[in-house]
Amino acid sequence: MLLERADDVSKVNAALSAAAGGHGRMVIVRGRLGAGKSELLETIGELGAAREVLTLRAQAAATEHDFSFGVVRQLIEPALTRVPAERAERWFQGTAHGARLILTEEAPAGHDAPCPAEQLNLALTGLTMLVANMSRDSAVLILVDDLHWADAESLRMLWHLTRVLPIRRILVVCTVLTGDVRAEQPLVQELLSLARHTVSPENLSRDAARSLIEEYLSAPADDDFVRACHERSGGNPLFLTAILAEALFHGLKPSAQHVADAVALRPSLLRQRLPAFLESLPDHIRRTAYAMTVLDENTSPQLLDGLAELDAVRRAESLRVLREVGLITDCAHPVFAHSVVRDAVEESMPPAERAAMRAVAAELLHRSGHPVEQAAEHLMDVVTPQDRDVLRILRTAADSAMRRGAPRDAARFLRRALLDSSSSDPERARLLIDLTTVERSFATAASVRHIMEAVPLLDTPREQAAAVARIGPVLMAPAAFPVDDMVRRVSADLATSGTTDGVDRELALRLEARERFFTAQDPARIRSAVARLADLVPEPPMDSVGERELLTVLIHTATVANAVPATAVAPLATRLLEHEPPTPTQVHTALPLAVNVLAAADRTEGVAAWLDEAYRIAESRRSDVEQAVIRAEQALVALSVGDMADARAKARQADALSDAELGGPPAVCAAILAIVALQTAQPERAERLLSRHRLGAENEHLAALLAVAKGSLASRAGDTGGALNHFLVAGHRLEQIGWRNPVVLPWASYAALMHQRLGDTAAALDLSRQEVAQARAWGAPSSLGRSLVVQGRLTPGRHGTELLEEAVQLLEAIPNRYELCLALFALGRRLGPRRAQGRALLRRALELSAECGAPWVQAAVESHLGQNAPSRNAHNSALTPSESKVAHLAASGLSNQEISLELSISCRMVEKHLTNCYRKMGIKSRRDLESALRNTGAVNAG
Repeated sequence: MLLERADDVSKVNAALSAAAGGHGRMVIVRGRLGAGKSELLETIGELGAAREVLTLRAQAAATEHDFSFGVVRQLIEPALTRVPAERAERWFQGTAHGARLILTEEAPAGHDAPCPAEQLNLALTGLTMLVANMSRDSAVLILVDDLHWADAESLRMLWHLTRVLPIRRILVVCTVLTGDVRAEQPLVQELLSLARHTVSPENLSRDAARSLIEEYLSAPADDDFVRACHERSGGNPLFLTAILAEALFHGLKPSAQHVADAVALRPSLLRQRLPAFLESLPDHIRRTAYAMTVLDENTSPQLLDGLAELDAVRRAESLRVLREVGLITDCAHPVFAHSVVRDAVEESMPPAERAAMRAVAAELLHRSGHPVEQAAEHLMDVVTPQDRDVLRILRTAADSAMRRGAPRDAARFLRRALLDSSSSDPERARLLIDLTTVERSFATAASVRHIMEAVPLLDTPREQAAAVARIGPVLMAPAAFPVDDMVRRVSADLATSGTTDGVDRELALRLEARERFFTAQDPARIRSAVARLADLVPEPPMDSVGERELLTVLIHTATVANAVPATAVAPLATRLLEHEPPTPTQVHTALPLAVNVLAAADRTEGVAAWLDEAYRIAESRRSDVEQAVIRAEQALVALSVGDMADARAKARQADALSDAELGGPPAVCAAILAIVALQTAQPERAERLLSRHRLGAENEHLAALLAVAKGSLASRAGDTGGALNHFLVAGHRLEQIGWRNPVVLPWASYAALMHQRLGDTAAALDLSRQEVAQARAWGAPSSLGRSLVVQGRLTPGRHGTELLEEAVQLLEAIPNRYELCLALFALGRRLGPRRAQGRALLRRALELSAECGAPWVQAAVESHLGQNAPSRNAHNSALTPSESKVAHLAASGLSNQEISLELSISCRMVEKHLTNCYRKMGIKSRRDLESALRNTGAVNAG
């Protein structure tokens, strides 16, 4: 399909008419690679056939460049075989007889020694006159494709022929590749200078591209599809045709939905044509093209010279040729003319040459001051061993990537560097440790594997201990890897190494913290940890990381075992946080356990802001593991203040960010997510999370939580006996490991309620009293209040009411609105909605359930109130006194920070109150507050 070539064809057609009238001439079709020269030549041949002229064709080729008279033979020999013998004899009459030196069977082969000068001149004259004789019978059309590849003897013959063209009925049309160095040969140049006309086909317009696309793909073409194909090919007919052939093969339609697929195509036609063309170029020009694909946009003269091994002269020649043939756009700032060309040139590079060039490019870029990551990217595909300079580039690039918050890129560079280190090389150990530090932010399992590989390669116990300390105890998974054995072994080696300076003491403390964390489910080791804590208090040292890590693990162990009251451990946990800046690196220490202790003790003042800042930094660094752990901590803090909606949202985000490679989040975080799910009426979510967790069977706490999740589902399904059995199993698991704090898991309350359903009141009361006693020993109001609510529900008469009243009184004094809501609901239900006091309690519980984001409680309270329940809109729109104050201050123009200072509450609480106001008042933002308050008639309230 010949498009936009009408003017070119018209010129040649006019020249053919002139030749038929006895005024022969030469026409040159000159264009860039893929411009459609051969197709135009084919069309010219069809013009000749229509005029019944004698058409002689030849295709010059690189493989036949040294074949003497090869092009002449292609032109003439087929014509001699197509005519009667007597006509052929007539053509050879006169001086044309000399052509027999070349065209007979006895003529020497093309690669034989050249004819003597006298015979060569005789042959050239004979061939010229032979064609002249042919033109007496009819006009002759001679078509030579790729004239620049023709052999020297054929070029001479054509030169002789041009001398007689003006008086003969002969038209010679030859194609020449613009910019090809072979077109600069003297013989070719002489021929080109004799041409009467030069035709230069240009690239196709977008309209022509549309026509070609619709012809190829047999469907109307979408504008976006046309634009994408035209831009990728630059309108070059060969490149566009190659794209369309590939699109047809893949079944693409010229529609908008297939634009991205079309742009991504790597046409096989170009992968065949371009390598052959590049191979035909002089070596320095081909190297220049290859170097440009490697350097991409960094093709400065210095880099190009260094990579392609050029001098200034050869560089200028190479760029000129590549520009003139249409592969690049500019010599001063060379880039490939079309992306499809760049892709094809890159794929044509021999793998060994590409790897060698990339290694050299990395060195050149690094030495010339380019960004080190840019240099390192060139090394990523180089799999052959490199020298120490390459290691230096890759490690520096990894440091750079970490500084800009790209740990995955840093890991890629370090993994590549490992290829250049031997299995026993100390440098390999250092690389593995660096890789561990990077990977711990997004691939916990990989980081643990790499630290375990690095430790045996290190020479001293101190180095081994420092390596182990890179990963925090919360992120280690002893059931997945024998990391606990490694920690014990390194700790023992460090203890017997004979050194006792400050560095070794610090490392010993950090290793002890990890050992004690791993054994926190062993009752004997729990007793040892409690004794160790007793030795440290009342003023435990907290100046170093090791001291803080050990103390954190000890108070956490004492907490879960209920061996020390909340009033003793909470101040220690608070001081631990005060010693640590709010950064994501706290995830790689024992510090997350301190947040657990504070949440269990109802002492989370300031923790939310601390975690918010740590999360902000983790998010900027794109470290999934750190974000996941911090989100879990935030969910626990939200749970401790009764913000169930926020707790649920944070838990979902933590789960989404967790390391799937490790089979879910770390055990401590998995426990938090399961607790959030259970307390927000999502036992099915807890069951799904724990069932798929790799440590679900080995970790007794997770197994107990899974049993509670199954019990909750059984209770929901009406299987009270099955539910009781699951709850008792959970309690047995926790008792076996010495975890007796109900704040960890109030299994006894769950089981007591099931006993009551089954009619065993005595067993129910025994379990509830046991849990209340444990909660009183711990001393946190929320835990004790929760246990008292269950005991109050189970205890008949006035004593049961007193227990519920005690729970309400306890919970009124802490920020946990959810537990207060449950206590109010239980007491209001005990008093009944018919009594004014009962109705008031239930209505307040209803308000708190909406405020906390607990629709499951809200529905239960509404059901119990029955006709006494206010409409959903009515109780949703009623602002609490605190919300009303915040709303009025915000409407007056104060910022959240200013409101926080005015009311002496946290910014987080301000945000929470405003969110509740927006929801209750049916508005979207702060700017709607004033009008909304005016509409409720409360502008001057508060």
